[in-house]
Order: sequence, then structure tokens, then C-alpha cells
Amino acid sequence: MTRVNFGIIGCGGAAVPVGEAISTSPLASLAIVHDVDLSLARDFGESHRVPFTDDVEALLGDLGVRAVYIGVPHDQLALLTRQALEAGKHVLVEKPMALTLADADALIALAEARRLALGVFYEMRYAAPFVQARELIRADALGRIIGVRIQTLIDKPESYWRSGVSGRSVSPWRGQKARAGGGVVLMNTSHQFDAIAHLTGLEVVSVSAEVGTLVAPVEVEDMGAATLRYDNGAIGSLFAGAHLPGVEDGERFDIYGTNGQLRLPNPYGDGSLRIFLRREWQDLPAGVWRTLPTPVAPVYTRAVEDFARAVQEGRPAPIGGRDARRVLAIVLGIYQSALERRTINWEAQK
Repeated sequence: MTRVNFGIIGCGGAAVPVGEAISTSPLASLAIVHDVDLSLARDFGESHRVPFTDDVEALLGDLGVRAVYIGVPHDQLALLTRQALEAGKHVLVEKPMALTLADADALIALAEARRLALGVFYEMRYAAPFVQARELIRADALGRIIGVRIQTLIDKPESYWRSGVSGRSVSPWRGQKARAGGGVVLMNTSHQFDAIAHLTGLEVVSVSAEVGTLVAPVEVEDMGAATLRYDNGAIGSLFAGAHLPGVEDGERFDIYGTNGQLRLPNPYGDGSLRIFLRREWQDLPAGVWRTLPTPVAPVYTRAVEDFARAVQEGRPAPIGGRDARRVLAIVLGIYQSALERRTINWEAQK
């Protein structure tokens, strides 16, 4: 098949591994990059030996560009995604895709009307332990899912709020409520919400939460906790913090079933999936913890290539707008619950 030519909008830290994945994939190629900061665009373009620009219309008007990856501050994601779709480009956009459900719905409808792939970069799904976990859950190794425990434990430097993890560009947007939309829950736990939905097929139907800004001098939360109810009756818990000293096992979650438990490792580390079963299942023994061998998984390459295949084959993106909307609804429900000091129940709203 012909390679999918990508343009990149936003040359900050998020684009670095994505650009590398596009440039090294046999299914994709990088054609042009854009950033409002021309120095960033130049640096990125020269490192990949492709044209660069600070004029987004020039990129969107390039007939050689079939798809675009968009990695910009949260408040610009929906606007640029709409512009790209209206220009006839397939779009792979960073989470959360939009800051309101209305904007998310509008983008989903536009992509469907134009028959364009709208993908969202929730790359955690492609981590090898998570692929293994999905296979085990879907094969009913755990029995009925009854609980989920989520922890988002991070110790971010204060500089994160000014320049992110990479430090490629300096901007205070991450700490501004209007631009970021939220803090540690939206920035980090959203990946776990997407992964859990993908692994289990369960939907959150109610949430009760507290959030607070306890450490960083920002407008968004750096701490949060929540209790979640899933549509099969399972209960979930979340504890999240952006500035927690002594953190070791970071962003991970456990899934409990009537027949066993899975411990999912930090997908950005080198941990492996662990499983405990009440009764023997296939070649897995009962009554002991087992660590499953974990192959190396290039998550960014897998995410890019899965999207590129969808574009080539004319089908919807594997992680699409509705997936992003589901996660956004959970996060916004957490914020609403914390603000109004009440349980937010989606079932009651149907």
C-alpha cells in the first residue's frame, strides 16, 4: 500500500515520539510540520529533513498531505481538528480532543459526514501488558469484573507547568483552567480511563469525587480522588496526585474479577503483567501470583500504524472520537461532582 503522508501541527514535546514513529514506519511518511513558534517548527523540520511552516493554512492546503497529527495546547485541539477535517484531512489528535462534550460531538459528526478517520492518541492501549490483559479478560480468565483500582502517582517538577516534561517550549497553559481544562486527572488519568474501557468493555455510570490544588501554584487540580460505578455493578477507585514524594510504581491500575486479579504495570516503564487466579485456567495455575513474559512494544509506532491502516483501508480510526468523548465525560463528571459535592449519575440523565 501507498504510505500515508502526514503533516504535524504542533512541534512540542508530545510530537517528538510521534514524529519518530511516522518517519520510521513503512506505512507512513512525514511531509511537513507546523508550529506557531517558527523556531520550534524549524528545529523539528530540520531534524526530520522535511519542510516547516508557521502558517497552518499552508500545511492544510498541501495536497500531498493526507493526514495530520495535532499536538497543541488543549484549548486549540478542537479548533484545529475541525479546520483539518474541513480541509479534507484525516486527523490523529492528542487527547482530550476537546474540552466540552458539545465540541466532541461536533467533531465526531463532522468526521463521519466527511468520511474521514478521526483518531485520538491514547497510546497506552498498545503497551504489551495491556494487550495481554485484554486477551485474558475477553477470554473470561478473571470471571465477572467486580472492581478496578486506579492510581496516578507522579512527582512532577514544578517546571512541568511551564514547559511540560520535555521542556521543548515554554508556556503556562498547562496550569490555566481555561486552556488546559484540568490537571492531573485530565492530563494523566484520562489515559487509564481509556485503557480500562478498552480492556473490560465496561462503562462508567456514576462518579463521586474530590479534587484540589494543594501543591502547585496553578488553577487546575494536582490532587484528586474518586469512586466510580460501572454498568455491570463493578466499583472503581481512583487516587491521583501530581506532586507525591517517593513515588515508585506510578501510573498503574488493578482489575479484580470473581476468579482472579490482574496488576497492570506502569506502561511507560519496563514492568510486566501479573495475575492471580482462584482456579486453574489453561496453563496458568491457581493460588499463586504469576508474572507473564512481556515482549517489547513500540507503543507510538503501533498507534501510528494502526491509524495509518485505517486511513489506507477507508475505515474508522481504531481509537476514535467516541472513545475520547467517553473519557472526557468521566473526567468532566469528576470535576462536576467535586464542584457540586454530589454524585454524578449518567443513568439518571438518560
